[in-house]
Amino acid sequence: MPASFFVDTARLRFFCRAWGEDDGIPLLLLHGSYGTGRWWERLAAVLPPEIYAIAPDLRGCGQSDKRDQGYDVGSLARDVLALIDAIGWDDAHLMAHSSSGAVAIEAALNYPERFATLTLVDSVPVEGVFTPIDTYMLLEQMRDDRDLLRNALATLMPALFDSDNEDDRHFFDQLVADAAEMAPAAYTEVARGLADWNRFADARRLTLPTLLAWGERDRIVDRDATTRTLIAIPGANNLEVLRGAGHCPMIETPQALANRWVDFITQDFADYESIRSSAYEDGDEDDNEAEAS
Repeated sequence: MPASFFVDTARLRFFCRAWGEDDGIPLLLLHGSYGTGRWWERLAAVLPPEIYAIAPDLRGCGQSDKRDQGYDVGSLARDVLALIDAIGWDDAHLMAHSSSGAVAIEAALNYPERFATLTLVDSVPVEGVFTPIDTYMLLEQMRDDRDLLRNALATLMPALFDSDNEDDRHFFDQLVADAAEMAPAAYTEVARGLADWNRFADARRLTLPTLLAWGERDRIVDRDATTRTLIAIPGANNLEVLRGAGHCPMIETPQALANRWVDFITQDFADYESIRSSAYEDGDEDDNEAEAS
C-alpha cells in the first residue's frame, strides 16, 4: 500500500500517494483528466525500490482542493511547481499522462532546471486539442450520469474494463467513483484549457531527455499526433509503443511501461548535450531572423 499525505502550498492543498524510500530517486507522476493519483498505483508498485514516486491528486480531483477555476494549462503547471517547491525537489523525473502531458510540457518549458527527464504517456499533442461543442455537452452530462462516465473510462482502458479478474473490476469501480467526485468545473475546463494551449513552436526549447510512450489500442490520442510531438521535441529520441495497452498503459501494462522507463532513465545522457546545443543554436538563429524581419 502506498503512503499518503497532504501537502499544503500557497496555491492549494494536495493529497498525495507515495511509494519507495523518501531518499530515493524522485519521480513525480501526473494523472490526466478524470483521474487521481490512484491511476499510478499499478505502475508505482512495480518500479524499483530505489525510486521514490509521488502521485498527487491534481486541482479539482480526488482529495485535493476542489476549485471553480484555475484549470488552464499554465495554472496547472504553476500548481506543479508549487508542489515540488513544498516537497523540496530540485531535479525530479517527471511523468505525465494524457491531458497532463500538456501540463508537464508547460512546466518543463518554464522551469527546465527543476526536472531531470520528461516522460509523456499517451499525451495530448504538443499543439493542444480542439474539443467540439457537442463533446463539451457530453462532458457536462457526465457530472450527473454515472453510466456515461463509466463508459467513457472504459474507452480509455479497454484491457482493464474487459478483464474478468475480480481485482481489476474492483479497481475500475474505484476509478469511476473517484472521477465522479471531481469538482464540477474540472469536467469541462481542462478541455477548454487544452483548446487554448499550443506549444508546437516552442517545443524546440524542450531539451530535457524525453521519452514518449503510447498504447497501441489508444482510441483517444492517435499515433500520428504522438509522432508529431516526438518530432517537435529535440530531447525526445524514441517512441515506445506498448502492445495490448489502450490510452492508459500505466494501468493496463504497468510492467512494460516500468521497464521502458527504467531503461530510459539509466541511459547515458551525454549525447543529449549536442541536442541541446543544436536546439539552442537553431532557436537563436530563428529568433534573430524574426527580429531582423
